[in-house]
Amino acid sequence: MLTPEDVENVRFKATKFRDGYDQDDVDDFLDRVVVGLRARGAGEPGALTPADLDGARFRTTKFREGYDMADVDEFLDRVRADVAGASAQRTNPGETTSADAPTSTTAEGQVPGMIPQRRGLFGRRR
Repeated sequence: MLTPEDVENVRFKATKFRDGYDQDDVDDFLDRVVVGLRARGAGEPGALTPADLDGARFRTTKFREGYDMADVDEFLDRVRADVAGASAQRTNPGETTSADAPTSTTAEGQVPGMIPQRRGLFGRRR
């Protein structure tokens, strides 16, 4: 399970002269994630939801330092998966979640019969 300290200690590669996410925007958002994870740890319902993460949007930078977009997207995907798993366990305790169920995948990594998921939190292909 992801902890608030994991979020506080994450480091992203810096960008300069190429597109990146505005560092202040990402840092502010991660501060809100930390607050939400702490509230979740205290047992407050709805403290942090996958929808909170889906709505994240950051300004981009080009000629000033920013955070590597792929690094940020990958980390936020990890946060979202953790939050979604915790939400599922709170609503259906004791039930097997789709993350726990064994699945078979095709050569492209897709689960047969499932709608392909978008890549990255912002739908970009990496």
